[in-house]
Amino acid sequence: MTFATSYSYSKREIFDLKTLLKAIRFIIVNSILAFIFLFLTVEEFEWALFSSREGITDKVIDETSWNIKTLI
Repeated sequence: MTFATSYSYSKREIFDLKTLLKAIRFIIVNSILAFIFLFLTVEEFEWALFSSREGITDKVIDETSWNIKTLI
């Protein structure tokens, strides 16, 4: 193998600062999304319980992107 066809390789640490920041960002973003999804799920159950207790029989049509049924 000649020098022209080879490349220089410098040893790189497995856990450098850039990788650590990407991991922290990934955890934070997914935690926020999990909290939103949990809130939407609890709100859906809460509305089902409330409407059954109060005897509300209205049909609610929710076409928003935040609807739990469209997310699942």
